[in-house]
Amino acid sequence: MAQKILIIDDDTHLRESLAEVLDLEGFTCLEAGNAKSGIAMAKKNKPDVVIMDIQLPDSSGFQICQELRRFSKEFILIMMTGRFLSAEEKTQGLSLGADEYLTKPFDIQELSIRIRQLLGRRAR
Repeated sequence: MAQKILIIDDDTHLRESLAEVLDLEGFTCLEAGNAKSGIAMAKKNKPDVVIMDIQLPDSSGFQICQELRRFSKEFILIMMTGRFLSAEEKTQGLSLGADEYLTKPFDIQELSIRIRQLLGRRAR
């Protein structure tokens, strides 16, 4: 069964491009344009991986992380950011349960490999 990835980002173009490439990589992608619908979608569909932008119009990736971790320890949470993150911000995200950080622009092939590695570790 294909593993499900939820992409939460208010940038429609990035979200759709990411979903398109990850679909080709064999994943099933779900998309949400804001935190509220993303959290609801994650709880309903229980994706294997959630990729979220840190800056969303209605919330932050940190808050999504916290909310989803309270709901389940199973999700693999990957945070994306378009800006340089301070060590404090990275630490905050990791302590809230993020598994990985990506700085935009990033290589989608690299993202796909990282996702497979994280899923592989979880399977053990």
